[in-house]
Amino acid sequence: MPKSRLPTYVVKILRNDLLDDAYLAAADESDIAEISLVSGFKCDWTRLWSNADFDCEALVKLTYQGKIQGIVKFALYPYPAPDRIPRFTEILNIESLSGADRTVSPVGLWLIWYAVKICLEVGCSGDASGSILVLISVELAIPYYRDKVKMEGLQWTTLSPDEEGYAFRFSKSQAIEFLNGINNQYGTAIELPE
Repeated sequence: MPKSRLPTYVVKILRNDLLDDAYLAAADESDIAEISLVSGFKCDWTRLWSNADFDCEALVKLTYQGKIQGIVKFALYPYPAPDRIPRFTEILNIESLSGADRTVSPVGLWLIWYAVKICLEVGCSGDASGSILVLISVELAIPYYRDKVKMEGLQWTTLSPDEEGYAFRFSKSQAIEFLNGINNQYGTAIELPE
């Protein structure tokens, strides 16, 4: 997914209970260097950046007043798709600044919105079970994906030899419902011209 083809959006976020503008855009290497210096991010984004396959993966940031508030890494699969149309999107990593360091909300919802929007725009048709977007959550974040994002829970799965995660998904209709819900609550995102 060439970074130059990823759209930039202006989205509405809340700061002190007032709506303001934030930006969703492709992250670049300087962004990754910046967040590696911020204590509010725990994930090793430098390693994730260096291991990214930008033919099918993307890293997208949400910024407010020039500061990165969150970042997501997602991929389109299968790659390469036999008919050049991916079947589904997987959110590989997602992180917002931790509580005390974050000044705006919702960050995670808009990052997921972006991955869903790209998934639908490229025409993901769904995997064998009809999932067009999937992710595996660490145990602590399960209530967020279940209750806030309203993703469909699937099953426990192994993340690493020492860690279990819980798989979530959106079908196409669930993904559209999610996009519409975010647009209704916060306003429609505006795509900026290139």
